[in-house]
Amino acid sequence: MSGRFVLIASYPKSGNTWTRIVLEQLRRGVGRPFSINDLDGTYLGILRRFAFDGAMPVNAADLLPAEIDALLPALYRRLASDVQEMVFLKVHDTAKRNRTGEWLYPPEIAGRVIYLVRHPFDVAVSTAHHLGISLERAVATMAGDGRRRAPYDNLSESLPQVFGSWSGNIESWIDNDSYDVSWARYEDLCAEPVGHFRRFADAAGLRVTNDEVSAAVEASRFERLQYEEKRAGFRERPQSSPKFFREGRSGTWHGVLDESLREQLVRDHGGVMERLGYGADGSVGHMGTAQ
Repeated sequence: MSGRFVLIASYPKSGNTWTRIVLEQLRRGVGRPFSINDLDGTYLGILRRFAFDGAMPVNAADLLPAEIDALLPALYRRLASDVQEMVFLKVHDTAKRNRTGEWLYPPEIAGRVIYLVRHPFDVAVSTAHHLGISLERAVATMAGDGRRRAPYDNLSESLPQVFGSWSGNIESWIDNDSYDVSWARYEDLCAEPVGHFRRFADAAGLRVTNDEVSAAVEASRFERLQYEEKRAGFRERPQSSPKFFREGRSGTWHGVLDESLREQLVRDHGGVMERLGYGADGSVGHMGTAQ
């Protein structure tokens, strides 16, 4: 049963969906027909709520968030018992334990983690666009303590997610010894996609060649994803967002995020920014090899 779930984790708007698409292409076999709407949605959003209500002895609507968390490890173990092949799980939660001391995602069935980080300036701009909120609110959300509040508390049909702060989410995963975590900066992924996706594929247990990774990256070019979303829609796009695949590049904060908000992000997250090579001027500097 071990290793059937591979977590693709990140703070929101950090490259999670692109990573899932490329890895899913590799898992299915490059060249086979594949749509962005073929991504497994059983374990996220509304569908995760349906899975919970169908598998657990009580409906989520009758429980407090802490009570839901207490049952989530059992839910994932039950789901894993039905899995016959590798499944990539999209995760935006912090790595956390419930009130009984269990990890929400039990390491014995979801021990492999691929984690993405992205410069907080770009995350703020992308979050504001994605949720249809102001930049000020997006910056404040990124410094939050992880409790559910607007704009996330209106997701009444989904199970609660606790993102935590941008800094807290990152450190909860990359410093976590309970999981086998491989991580990379989104900016490095954009600059050298074949090398990093090959490393991610190896970490997930996929045996692929550089040529196969290159083909999967080409098939997942951002322009292609944008075209498919325009043509057929994307079921993971929230109603608050005019489009899910917006820019697909780094540096989108230029001309959008004013100096006061940049300074606030540095005050909130300066320590982790420095650790990851993210400059207070918006630059992406050199850092050691990702883990």
